[in-house]
Amino acid sequence: MMRKQAEAEIETVQRLAAELCWGAMKFSFTRFKDRTADKLYAASGWLSRQSTPVQNVGYGVLRALFWLIYYVPASHMRKTAIALHSAVGHSSPRQIYRDFVGGVLLFAKRIEMLSNGDTEPLDKLLKIPEQDRLDDIIKEHGGALLALPHCHGALLMVRGLASRYDTLMLIREPRKDTRAEAQRRYFVNLGCEVLDVRRNNEAVVARTVLKALRNGKLVIGTVDRIKQPPPEAEPVSKERDNVRANAFGQPVGVPGWPARFAAKCKVPILPVMVEQTEADIVLHLGEPIVATDVLSTTQKWLSALEKFFIRFPGQWIFVYDKHWSRLLRNRFNSSVEK
Repeated sequence: MMRKQAEAEIETVQRLAAELCWGAMKFSFTRFKDRTADKLYAASGWLSRQSTPVQNVGYGVLRALFWLIYYVPASHMRKTAIALHSAVGHSSPRQIYRDFVGGVLLFAKRIEMLSNGDTEPLDKLLKIPEQDRLDDIIKEHGGALLALPHCHGALLMVRGLASRYDTLMLIREPRKDTRAEAQRRYFVNLGCEVLDVRRNNEAVVARTVLKALRNGKLVIGTVDRIKQPPPEAEPVSKERDNVRANAFGQPVGVPGWPARFAAKCKVPILPVMVEQTEADIVLHLGEPIVATDVLSTTQKWLSALEKFFIRFPGQWIFVYDKHWSRLLRNRFNSSVEK
C-alpha cells in the first residue's frame, strides 16, 4: 500500500513537470511565469508535505525541467544567460544558470517554512556582515529606504530583517487574482507591514511610505522593474513614475519614487543585494545615497545595483524578465557585430 502511494505521488510530480515543460516551450518567459506560477506554488506546498524520498524525486524532476528549458531550441533562458555572462565578464552562462536553478529550488524549500509559520530557523539564516554600519545609518538618519532587486532570497531576507528592525515591505502583486492569492500566504508571516502598490492608489502608497520613513522604519522596495526610457529631452516622467537612466551601457526607464520619497523624508537610499546559499541568507549593503535631484539620484542607485548584478549574476532572477533580457541581448548582439 505504501509503495503504491509513493508511486502515485511520484506520478503526480512527473505529470506536473510535463505540464510546466510544455508551457515553457510554448510561451515566452513572461507568459510561462504568469501561466505556470499557480502550479509551481501548488507543487512547492504539496512537496513540502511529502516524504523525503518523494521530495527528492520531485525537486530532481523540477531541476531537470529547468535544464530542459535551457536546452530547448531558441531558449530564452540560455540566450539571456549568455548575454548576462558577456555583460558581467566572469563565470560562464551555464554556471550563472546553474546558480539560478539552485537558488529557485532552495527558495521553494524554504518558502514553505515561511508559509507554515516556521520562522525561527529562517530568522537565524539571515547574516548581515555590516550590521554595525546599517545600525549607524539608521541611527544617523532615523531610517532608510532599501533599494532591492528581485533575487532568490529577497522575501526570506525581509522576514529575517523584520525580526530585528521595524519594517515596511512594498510589494507589487500580480494582476492575476489567483496568482496574487497564492502569494499572500507567504506575506502573513513576514512579521512586518506589507503594502501592495498595485491594488492601492498612489495617495495611499505615498502616505504610507512617508509615514513609515518619518517614523524611523526601514522601507524595502524592489526597484529593478524597467520600462521604455523617457526621451532625452524630458528624462523624468512623474505621471508614469519613469526616469531615464543607464544600465550596462543601455538607456532604460526606472522608477523615480525612491529618489522622491527619500528626498522628502531626508533619509538615504541604501542599495542592497541578497545572496542565498545552502548555509545562510546574506544581506550585502551598498553605500548610502543622499537624495538630491531625481535624475542623478536614480542613476546612482541603479549603478550601485549594477555592481551587485556583476558580482552576483546567478542570484539576480529578474534578468530573465523580457525587458532586461532584451536589453542585455541587444548589448551582446551589438558587441558581436563590432
